[in-house]
Amino acid sequence: MILFCSSMLNGGHDNTQLPVLLCGRAGGRLETGRVLDYLESDNRKMSSLYLSLMDKMGLHLDEFGDSSQRLADI
Repeated sequence: MILFCSSMLNGGHDNTQLPVLLCGRAGGRLETGRVLDYLESDNRKMSSLYLSLMDKMGLHLDEFGDSSQRLADI
């Protein structure tokens, strides 16, 4: 699993929309070939993404950074 992300969507440092690319299947734990859009979601924190990815790697934390929720559909 490879995670690529940037703090610049349109050339300015803006943390309201962060482009994220996640490649690989994490040993079959991730479904590939999808585009997930969290723009209208109440929970769209990067820390939530990190919690979801850590779960896929077998590391289960109650919270990480400013989140205690996982992202849906990861």
